[in-house]
Amino acid sequence: MLDNADRNRFSGMLKGKRVVVAVTASISLYRVPDLIRDLRREGAQVFVGMSEEAASLISPKIMRWASGNEVTTELTGEIEHITLFEGQPGDTVLSITPCTHNTLGKIANGISDDVPSSFYSFAAGNGNKVVLSPAMHEGMYRNPSNRRNADFLTSIGVDIVPPEISEEKAKLSANAEIIDHICRAFYSHTLSGKKVIVIGGHTEEPIDPVRSLSNHGTGFTAYWFARSAFRLGASRITYVGNCTEDLPSYTNYIEAETSSEIEAEALKEVERGYDIVLSPAAISDFRISGEFKEKISSSSSHQIKLEPRGKIIDRVREKHKGLLIPFNLTEEKDLELIREKFKKSGPEMIVSNSFAKRDPFGETFNDYEIIKEDSVEKLNNVSKPEMTLQVLRTAAEIIGE
Repeated sequence: MLDNADRNRFSGMLKGKRVVVAVTASISLYRVPDLIRDLRREGAQVFVGMSEEAASLISPKIMRWASGNEVTTELTGEIEHITLFEGQPGDTVLSITPCTHNTLGKIANGISDDVPSSFYSFAAGNGNKVVLSPAMHEGMYRNPSNRRNADFLTSIGVDIVPPEISEEKAKLSANAEIIDHICRAFYSHTLSGKKVIVIGGHTEEPIDPVRSLSNHGTGFTAYWFARSAFRLGASRITYVGNCTEDLPSYTNYIEAETSSEIEAEALKEVERGYDIVLSPAAISDFRISGEFKEKISSSSSHQIKLEPRGKIIDRVREKHKGLLIPFNLTEEKDLELIREKFKKSGPEMIVSNSFAKRDPFGETFNDYEIIKEDSVEKLNNVSKPEMTLQVLRTAAEIIGE
């Protein structure tokens, strides 16, 4: 059972799923126990296999502690490379993490002479999805032979998690990003081929060159929309705005701070053609009339005039013919008044939440209403990972109708 802190970092998306983690002898294998624990927090049942060299670098006992299951370090008469993948192929994913240059080359060329490569030899032929997380020196990663092998594996459906290139090394990707790819291996059919824009974060409306009018938006909701969209198979994910979280590498991040910047970037990007536009951003309802061109003195009083600004979502609708999903933060309970508020943009779905009982910003829980034309779905006391998944699944149903 996840505690509340974990529920805002994990969605339980892997509940009932099995992940087989094959560990090879990269020095980054020290990170694998933490990855396994995170996979279990996400709901997965985890089994581990290790090459002989990997088992000499870190004790299999640590992997057993992390996974809660026996660890395979050699193949016996129990034919572990087959029995671990028995059952429905769609219920088990193989994750080779970390994947060395040597292992990538072996599996691309049909060699199975240790536990990880033997796991792959059966899983790939059995119809199980495979996710590789490379870790090696940058020169080895860019080696033409390695690139050829990686391209071949990609062409036959193996998902390769891009490493982080730093200090002349292709470092193992962050746990969160590896888990996103594993979730995608199970659920990519939901939004397969769909393009998604998420407008997120807060806005800064300049008062003078050093001061601004802002709000408490963090971009945490939008961050989870980007991750959930990827997990569900979206082919392109663009994030317009700002965020306190580090966005995954698969996100096309267009940074913007003011309402005008966010509007300009969103409208420009929408013209490229998207299936879904989500706007959980805390965008200012006002613009400051007569911005001061110089820093105003703190020794005297000043009056600042706020002028209402039109809704960005209305202008987005003029260019976007796909699914439009704005957020409504209010104390208003009348559904017809909420629908009337967005009448001009005509969204297919509105997500409404209240600030009356809970702080809606950052890592929090709230009650939400998913308002469609002819129905309302209530989500009570849910985390943002849970809410974003449900909203996107509902969006997929609308698109499929």
